[in-house]
Amino acid sequence: MNDRQIKAFVEAARLLNFTKAAEKLYVPQSQVSRAIKGLEDELGVILFDRENSRSIKLSLAGEKYYSLFKRFDAELAKTRESLRDETHELRLGYNIGWNISHFLPQVIDKCRKTYDDFSVRIECLSFETLMNKLQSGQLDAVLSLDDYMQGASELGIKYEVVTEVNRSIIYSHKLLDKKVTSPKELKGVKMFVAEDPKLREIISLIGFNLRPYNFIPEIEVVPNLESMFANVQNARGIMLADEWVAMGGGTEIHSIGISSKANVALAWHENALNREVALFKEELQEYFKD
Repeated sequence: MNDRQIKAFVEAARLLNFTKAAEKLYVPQSQVSRAIKGLEDELGVILFDRENSRSIKLSLAGEKYYSLFKRFDAELAKTRESLRDETHELRLGYNIGWNISHFLPQVIDKCRKTYDDFSVRIECLSFETLMNKLQSGQLDAVLSLDDYMQGASELGIKYEVVTEVNRSIIYSHKLLDKKVTSPKELKGVKMFVAEDPKLREIISLIGFNLRPYNFIPEIEVVPNLESMFANVQNARGIMLADEWVAMGGGTEIHSIGISSKANVALAWHENALNREVALFKEELQEYFKD
């Protein structure tokens, strides 16, 4: 058995729901089911009485193992945290699709002047997942646009703006068979937007940013950033992006700037402003002040 199997069992036993356990652990439900089945096979017992896929309860053996593994999981987490106290690692999350290599290595080097073993473990995820992992203590800090952080204080999240980025429209040369010199030339072209909990606010922001150009595009919602860019690459339309979004596609992909900027903020849980977060925030703000 391994700690992933135990973690899956403990979450499923606590929630009595495999789907919710998978969401909590940020893994597919099939992975939770396989982990628990493997644990049952190894222990030689049935841990859950499964009435159907949506209704489960702990078996008698499951109740005993839940009591044992819950203590084990808590002790393991405590031990890992104590070991982290002896190092200076920052668990940092930021928006999927961003390329921040133009500043992150330099900021890490600055932090190492204070702690020579300072390191950063990186996760690139959707904003919703980033904030969930920040809340649950799986990340120490999150770097994202502050547009998304409005109301985060209700969740115990604090944040500070560290810099701002320009926004632009991304398009393919194949779309109009030319480079455009003004967003006005893109009037009538479809714009792709990724599915997001704040979709209404995003669409409203697009309208606000493009209204000065007499350009209110037709919006098509797609699952994610990768789908947005695939549609742009294949000349199906355009997308709005900030300057940190990493764009491939070679010489056929162009951008046209608009008169709009976005604030980038660093967020952390109000109860977890540890020494690594505090140092990273300080050096990050210092970097962008120069």
